[in-house]
Amino acid sequence: MLILSDKLQVFASVGFIYSLAAIGLSAHLLMDKPIGEQSMIDGSLQSLYEAGFTHANPLNDTAISAMAAMKYAAFGQAHKGAIVGKDGWLFTSEEFEVDPNFYENMSNSATEIARVRALMKRKGVKLIPVIIPDKADVHADKLKTNRPVEAEMRHGHLLSLLASRNVPVLDAKNVLSSNSAWGQGFLKDDTHWSPEGSRAVAEMVASHLAQFDIGLTQTSVTTVQGSPVNFNGDLLQFVPTGVLRETFGPAQNKISTYTTTVNTGSGLFGGTNIDVALVGTSFSAKAEWNFLGFLQDALGADALNFATEGQGPFAPMHDFIASDTFQNTPPKLVVWEIPTRYTSLEMTR
Repeated sequence: MLILSDKLQVFASVGFIYSLAAIGLSAHLLMDKPIGEQSMIDGSLQSLYEAGFTHANPLNDTAISAMAAMKYAAFGQAHKGAIVGKDGWLFTSEEFEVDPNFYENMSNSATEIARVRALMKRKGVKLIPVIIPDKADVHADKLKTNRPVEAEMRHGHLLSLLASRNVPVLDAKNVLSSNSAWGQGFLKDDTHWSPEGSRAVAEMVASHLAQFDIGLTQTSVTTVQGSPVNFNGDLLQFVPTGVLRETFGPAQNKISTYTTTVNTGSGLFGGTNIDVALVGTSFSAKAEWNFLGFLQDALGADALNFATEGQGPFAPMHDFIASDTFQNTPPKLVVWEIPTRYTSLEMTR
């Protein structure tokens, strides 16, 4: 990747700004100007102008890529939504933000986790909340900017709140931070853990459960590792360098692929209940991380996945509790994956 010296950064920046100005002026002269009685107050005139400008700009896509490349290579910045760290690492800005009701939200989250645990206990279900730290907690050595104090202490504060409510949890921070046997805990350009980090957490869950006599129905589970494939993390949307990516970055990353096969026998179609349910976020829902598969493999048991993307950890749990599965044929074990950063936000439902 191209790294610019300080002087070259200045010259490149000035030249780039003048180039954009020239492109913008030409687009302005070429576009059809909005006419009529659109109000400048309600913004309709501005919207029409922006649409006309974009349509007339002959280098619109190139300009967007060039601007992103300049911000990334020269200034070490991404678009709003991501933070650029060291060595090309990217972090979601959500891990740096502090909600105005930070402490109240965290207290409410801990209380809700305790409520769910009590409900599960009454149903005879063992609940294992797995607390997933921020990527910025695990890979703090890759940060170039400091986080607010509240964000830095969020993980530890959540664990304290849960302990005060007598809620036992599994903290995944250590296994993700020091899982040298598996590889790095999180992906370089994605919000989520790596497949290797996912596997390490699944093994941690299985090791913890070995001390309990839950009596899970054992079955044959096989996980096969495939060839690595190119992978573009979700944080790259905030660094849209496009055709300039090969020169300016971010670098193309690869991830390992895994396929897990469960020999269900007559279990799936023969009426046998499945003893394990997985509930959580995109950490559990996205197939690329194979957390469900790793968990099945580590436990030697089949599992149902109730995790969903884009809803945080609480909405999927509420949906699971309301489901026919939980109401009529509850599993023996529920693994609840909870990313720490969601617990300082207001619960939507």
